[in-house]
Amino acid sequence: MPEENDLILSKELYTVRFWVKRELEAKYLPALPDLVEEQLFLQGRTAWNFKYSNLKIDPLKASKRISITIFALLKKEFHRFFDKHRFSFNVTTIYWPDTRKLKIENIQAIECQQRS
Repeated sequence: MPEENDLILSKELYTVRFWVKRELEAKYLPALPDLVEEQLFLQGRTAWNFKYSNLKIDPLKASKRISITIFALLKKEFHRFFDKHRFSFNVTTIYWPDTRKLKIENIQAIECQQRS
């Protein structure tokens, strides 16, 4: 039976996913034309859907190492802008629940798929 310290709360997982998603959008995923990005921002929308799998949690002393596989899927309405519309990443983070700090240790691109 896992100890209470080994578990991760859903709000902690939400925090980890939020920060990782921001990092991927800023540095790893292709950007849409400025006008399209501006319209999406004003509408409170994003061009990407994210799916998560293979969650692994390794408890450390005061933190938790979290590994997760993330699939970034470009929404269909934006496929005309890019040839590649599906990206996969393995992400490893260290999360300190007490201070709610997150350090992204490693982001590794797995694959990207072109449209057929």
